[in-house]
Amino acid sequence: MVREQESEQWPAWRQRLRRLLAPNIRGKIILPYLILTLIVAISGTYVVTSLVASTLDERLTNQLLEAGRVVSDSLARREMSHLESARTVAFTVGLAEAVQAGDRETVIALAQPVAVVRGVENLIVVDTQGQEMLHMLRRADGSYEFAEGQFDTAALWMVQALLETGNPNELPKRGLVVHPLDQRYYYLTAIPFGLKDRMAGVVVVGTSLDTLLPYFKITSLADVVIYLDGGRAVATTFTVAEQPADVTALLDELSTTPALYESALSNTSSTAGENVRIRGRSYRLARGPIRVGNDNLGVFAVALPSQFIIRAGTTSRNTYALIFSAAMAGVILVGYLISQHITRPLSRLVRTSQAVAEGDLEQRTGIVSADEIGILADTFDEMTGRLSERTRALEEAIGRMRAILSSIGDGVVLEDMEGKLVPLNVAAELLLEEMADNFALGPLRELSVEDYDQMADFQPSPWLLERRRFQVGRKVISAHSAAVRTDDGEHLGTVIVLRDVTAEAEAERLKDAFITHVSHELRTPLTAIKGYSELLLVTAGDALDKEKLGFLETISRHTDNLVAMINELLDFSEMEAGGRLSLRRRPVQLTTLVEEIADEVRPQIQEKGLMFQVDTPAELSPVDADPRRLRWAVINLVRNAWQYTPTGGSVTLRLSEHDGQVILDVIDTGIGISPENQKHLFSRFYRVTNVTADDVRGLGLGLYVTRAIVEAHGGSLQIVSKRGFGSTFSVILPALQDHKGEKGAD
Repeated sequence: MVREQESEQWPAWRQRLRRLLAPNIRGKIILPYLILTLIVAISGTYVVTSLVASTLDERLTNQLLEAGRVVSDSLARREMSHLESARTVAFTVGLAEAVQAGDRETVIALAQPVAVVRGVENLIVVDTQGQEMLHMLRRADGSYEFAEGQFDTAALWMVQALLETGNPNELPKRGLVVHPLDQRYYYLTAIPFGLKDRMAGVVVVGTSLDTLLPYFKITSLADVVIYLDGGRAVATTFTVAEQPADVTALLDELSTTPALYESALSNTSSTAGENVRIRGRSYRLARGPIRVGNDNLGVFAVALPSQFIIRAGTTSRNTYALIFSAAMAGVILVGYLISQHITRPLSRLVRTSQAVAEGDLEQRTGIVSADEIGILADTFDEMTGRLSERTRALEEAIGRMRAILSSIGDGVVLEDMEGKLVPLNVAAELLLEEMADNFALGPLRELSVEDYDQMADFQPSPWLLERRRFQVGRKVISAHSAAVRTDDGEHLGTVIVLRDVTAEAEAERLKDAFITHVSHELRTPLTAIKGYSELLLVTAGDALDKEKLGFLETISRHTDNLVAMINELLDFSEMEAGGRLSLRRRPVQLTTLVEEIADEVRPQIQEKGLMFQVDTPAELSPVDADPRRLRWAVINLVRNAWQYTPTGGSVTLRLSEHDGQVILDVIDTGIGISPENQKHLFSRFYRVTNVTADDVRGLGLGLYVTRAIVEAHGGSLQIVSKRGFGSTFSVILPALQDHKGEKGAD
């Protein structure tokens, strides 16, 4: 039974072992370093429990640095005491006025008590001219002596700096200065004081180094040395109870080099220095800058005997150091070997990726491995191959696009999101250069834009969003623009197609001028022909036989057709020139107008063999219209109806009123209009192509002018048509509600 259980558990254990030893990054890095970490941890535990917390040198250095921080803190506290004393003197009532007035006796009477109470060793008061008003020094017995005129206080750099600024609110200045009276070094702090926002003078408070050094030694538990002037030792606690000659020799021995002095002066904190021998004993020095506020005053050093701290267990230090060194060397060696095994293929992958990034898409890693790096390399090579194929396809597409753009005669310009214009082909560059040359001949102005929205035949392409026309000098440029968007709808800019239409614009102008001129010139002889033909029909109708009478009627009918064409041309010229038709409006009853037109055209419709019907209501509101223009529009619709209706069909005129609008429907059962032709039905000079030229005559302006007339009256013209089933044109005009039922319209 036990053997059966072992046989069942063996495959699972074997599978776990296989996963653990699998050639992947986890197996190559984690497992070796896990074992190595355990070894190092055991060794480290042994070292920590066997060795003292730190070596003698480390503890001594830490003690020195702590002593240096204590000295810096003590000096900062002394600075605060100086400032308090100086401000107490400066803010004494009446002192500023006495200094400004030059009253030394009053200055002494006011400042001396403050100096005595606060125990100030050195007190100096200077006016704005640098003259001493008070100079007090404390003797060894505690009494004070006055030293006005014995010391050039104005020569002190901190006093000069404050007097030069003239600002009573200037920050304090401080320095270390040797006093000529007692030849002792003093730590001086100077502050300005003022009267009514004007500087009145400077107060200087000082403490001798002979007073400061013992205090420093007591607080830091170390000997102190003060350095000035490039490394010269000027004071030290080693000189206590020494003879003057011995003191001078000791200070010379303690002095340091300018390089070490400058190095310590530039540091921001105390640093451990060299080992020195003083009076036959070994000391360890730590130097630091004497920095108060933003001023570096000099350098101090703290010194401790080398035997200040006794270490335990020094004999085993080398042994433990050797153990840790060997362990660390083993860690570094194993880590290096493992990293090399892993990073070598990674480095090759990096070099290949850099080459691919620089454009060499033929590079491959060549790494063959079953771990994650091998999978990554295979994936990268496959990605590079696909990228190479897509890059070639993209270059081919770009080449084709460039060839297409170069072959286009129109200029193509791209406006990016920042408003910059980028020419995309040579035609655009040439056109922009020509436009720039023509700026000297005339400014850029936009010509009148055709109202495409009101043209039923205008169906813009999806990319054609706006059409505009500009004139620059002698050039006329047509600009078509469209937004450039991604498949996600993101706006990338605007593409603009520029075309030089100077010749087309000039041709249109000449054509319109020619049409207007010819129309006016033809109207006069046609009027005469029409008049004489009607006169002959009236006066000589009985004297002519039937054939000649038919000739006169044919002349009259074709004259009417020519007059109608000329009227269309004149209306067209008026619209092209001014944009809108001139109207003479008055209330018009459409019932009367339609009946008159029906009586006029009925003979011709019936002659063609068509059924003609007129359906008008009993009451109908009038419309505000120009009867002559509106009459012409209705005649155009009726003429189109009978011309495009084969024999046997019918034409119907039907009037109705609905929702404040009068509606005239012209209905025929003719050939109908296809959807393609309906798009261009109201274009000028357009004629339907599904009839022969002999069946219908005209200029193709009838519906163009008709729509313009209807829209000039504030109405609309609609069409419903199907090929082979006839058409219905509907004229919709606003009704005059206040004149409903009136008659007598023209």
